[in-house]
Amino acid sequence: MILYLHGFASSGSATKAGVLRGYVEKAVDDKNVITPDLPVEPDGAWKVITSIIEGSKEKKIVFGSSLGGFYALYASCKYGVPCVLINPAIIAHVALEDAVGMHKNFKTGEDFEFKNEYLYQLEKMYNEIDFSGIEPKNTVLLLAKDDRLLNYKKTLMIINEKAGQVILEDNAGHEFSKFGEVLPRVFEYLNNR
Repeated sequence: MILYLHGFASSGSATKAGVLRGYVEKAVDDKNVITPDLPVEPDGAWKVITSIIEGSKEKKIVFGSSLGGFYALYASCKYGVPCVLINPAIIAHVALEDAVGMHKNFKTGEDFEFKNEYLYQLEKMYNEIDFSGIEPKNTVLLLAKDDRLLNYKKTLMIINEKAGQVILEDNAGHEFSKFGEVLPRVFEYLNNR
């Protein structure tokens, strides 16, 4: 099973979810790709993620972009599953401090509120991550130098040595526009680790 976790104000029908699904259908044996719409509240999102992971006996790989990358890392630490982190918001409770307030979902157009209490939920999750226990063989990191939302250098300082594979692109932006191009390298690594 391949689980894709979208970022802040996005959805399970995010562009990268579609790219991943398309690639997997053509090139990967495991055709089961799950791309849920995650609740805005982190505790609610984690319940959905937990339900999916615990509800499947298949081997799992968790992909996550931005905030979804934070959730993917958390899932990897909790369940020992491989994760692919795409411009992850590693310290999500800090990265989203300015996000408290009203927003519009990029895909659905629905209005939603990101509450201050959600930062505390994210901080609690962050404090439960044992960074010393992150398995490099289970961790792939995709970063863009031109990410305008998250500083790739800070992410490298936190997790670089914990990633078995790091793909650093000069021009891919926060959306990591080269996602489809790097998927063959990602799956080659995951299959040979």
